[in-house]
Amino acid sequence: MRIRTRLLLSLLPPLIGGIALISLLFTYLLMRLMSGELTPALIDAKFRACLALIFGSAAFTVIGMIATLYWIAHRISRPVQRLNNSALAIAAGQYGESIQVQGPKEIAELANTLNTMSECLHENINRLKENSLLRERMYGEYECSMLLQHLMLQKNIDHCRSDAIAVKPITAFSENPKGFLVDFPKGDATHIFHVHVAEAEEEGLEGMYQLLMRYKHSKEKRVRTFLTLDRSQSTLHWDGPQIPLIWSRAEGRWVEGTTVPIKIRPGDFFFLFNQGFASFYRDPRKIADLLSKVLKIFAQDGLETTTAMIQKEISFALRRKDLEDDIHLLCFQILNI
Repeated sequence: MRIRTRLLLSLLPPLIGGIALISLLFTYLLMRLMSGELTPALIDAKFRACLALIFGSAAFTVIGMIATLYWIAHRISRPVQRLNNSALAIAAGQYGESIQVQGPKEIAELANTLNTMSECLHENINRLKENSLLRERMYGEYECSMLLQHLMLQKNIDHCRSDAIAVKPITAFSENPKGFLVDFPKGDATHIFHVHVAEAEEEGLEGMYQLLMRYKHSKEKRVRTFLTLDRSQSTLHWDGPQIPLIWSRAEGRWVEGTTVPIKIRPGDFFFLFNQGFASFYRDPRKIADLLSKVLKIFAQDGLETTTAMIQKEISFALRRKDLEDDIHLLCFQILNI
């Protein structure tokens, strides 16, 4: 709107000047005519002279207006063309160049706005690139963590071949996986079945790697939990930080007692779980109540059915509460002794 006002104001002087000149001439002729100084012949001559003067003034006015319009258009079009080229450069991805134009105040403000937009685009695109790289790295680490977790848990369970025991895992992964390892080392005695369980101290890929290294090179009890099923004596022995929950299928209750070994019979269940599972339920009694509610009804149907029903109970609990850590529950059933 301001540019239009300036354009109108620039055209007013020559237009007003031409109109004023014509008005003065007509006034002068009218006064001479009224005073009787003009004869018809003189009036005709003066009229012709006035017409020539009027046309000359009109031509001068038109030429002045055209010249003024050209100057104004030239003064505005050059900065606008530069702004147009700069906008195309920004669209092509050239965000670092600063736009400098000389022109009306509105054109300068538009140039400053384009400079601000260019800087903001440059900053936002850099931030998006950094976030994209970070997400790719995190996604890659997460995928590697899931692969390691599969190798440490599910693959070892799949490779476990024994007529003494059956095992089924129940897992739920969080955004920050924490390694959990189960191993079934073979000994010289055929009547002894070993189960080793270990948990990572740190989250993520680095924590899983440290878990593997410590498990391979350390024999400390704090690193792993040792479970030993002695088939010749029908006993279960454990040593380490994790204490299994043992369910007697025949009696339909938990086997209580802190001394080891514990007498077991075919069909009995025992369970091991990680710290994430314990933290999810907070109270160990809630875990025992959850498992016993299922075992009292489905223990006679075997490990597959029992594990499936426990999985449903855990899935229902996960809908009501966000998962902060991975949960791993290992379900074992004694087959033959």
